[in-house]
Amino acid sequence: MRASIFLALAMAQGVTDVERAIRDDTRIIESAQSTRNQRLDALAARGVLFRKTGQFDFAITDLTEVLRDRPDADAAYVERGMTYVAAKQPDLAMADFDDAIRINADNQVALSQRAALYRAHGRFDVAVRDLDRAVALKPDDPWAVSERGLDHFSLRKYVDAIADFTRALELTPASAWTIAYRGAAQYQLGRYDAALGDLNRAIELDAFDPWPLYIRGLTKRKAGDGPGADADIAAALAIWPDAASGVAKDGIK
Repeated sequence: MRASIFLALAMAQGVTDVERAIRDDTRIIESAQSTRNQRLDALAARGVLFRKTGQFDFAITDLTEVLRDRPDADAAYVERGMTYVAAKQPDLAMADFDDAIRINADNQVALSQRAALYRAHGRFDVAVRDLDRAVALKPDDPWAVSERGLDHFSLRKYVDAIADFTRALELTPASAWTIAYRGAAQYQLGRYDAALGDLNRAIELDAFDPWPLYIRGLTKRKAGDGPGADADIAAALAIWPDAASGVAKDGIK
């Protein structure tokens, strides 16, 4: 039955007419002719749909009922965990991701989501451990690869970060923030020409992001372009007055 629940959850992810799908699932749930399995599948699907529409309490109620009957449904734990994340209840989310991984050590989504929670608490080394496993399971997941790059960056492992960002960009070439972070890692290693190439591209893709603009200013200063540096830093500060302290929090000076 775990496979049935997994399929119901997966199909709900692709629904476009969400309100209609919620009504359809509700009819199945309330119908006396529905089997227990049909009702559980509908509850699982409706839980996903409630999460997608921001109705987090309803989503948690539906997914909790599914898990009472199907405690081995790791995918349902992941969905409820993601709902708890959206509802700003990280401790409950962590417990659900832990349960999903306990049931299925190869649950790639649970590993990636748990890594994000570790990252939010500054536990970058543990996040990397989860993402190593997640990337091994799904090497073509640009999100997991780029998020591992962020953790390597936070750990000041800039060579590893660049490798991750480069791989992520092979999968999603137009990701401005990934290009910006790779540029920042190049800057940290003193590779100013490479950094400028990445930061210029990131700014082309998102001209209103002050983070790469400020770092490009720092890079230009290191490269001997004082006027260019002053112009970039002033432009970044006009958008984000706390740019200097914000960038410094990322270890960049």
